[in-house]
Amino acid sequence: MAYDATAKRIGIRAVFDLKGSREDVSDWAGAALPGFPEVPNTRSAESGCELMWTGPEHWLLCAPLEYESELLGLLKPDEAPAPISVALVSDVYEFFRLEGPDAPEVVSVASPLDYRSLPSNAATFTAAFGQKALFIPRGDAFEIAVENSCAAMFEDCFAAAIGAKPGAKGT
Repeated sequence: MAYDATAKRIGIRAVFDLKGSREDVSDWAGAALPGFPEVPNTRSAESGCELMWTGPEHWLLCAPLEYESELLGLLKPDEAPAPISVALVSDVYEFFRLEGPDAPEVVSVASPLDYRSLPSNAATFTAAFGQKALFIPRGDAFEIAVENSCAAMFEDCFAAAIGAKPGAKGT
């Protein structure tokens, strides 16, 4: 059965992995960050940047790739004090956008995550096609980020789940 959905690579983004307490991370990098989300597995946004609370004392800062140099200068990963860790991980993740009327059904094929129970500002790690994936609902669409090394396999899995020929361009 073919689903009325498309899954497309949308490329890499500027992504920084921040570890430490909210207070310590805020003291070091607060001026460069959107406000902190108040609930785990959610995100806040400001000026094109999103801060995602993805685990205990674990935050991801995502922004358009053209912001990477500016954020690198503001966050200074090499100078971060001992209670926190700041790492540039843009090259680690490949982002996909899944959209269309049947996109929720494709999510159900890909992942055990109950996306219907998530708030509109969710950002959470889950499994998708057997791989660790960052899941971000975006209104009627979904963004899913996986490790770059799994991107081609993930693209083929989307194609198979949607009903297109695996490896076909523009699934």
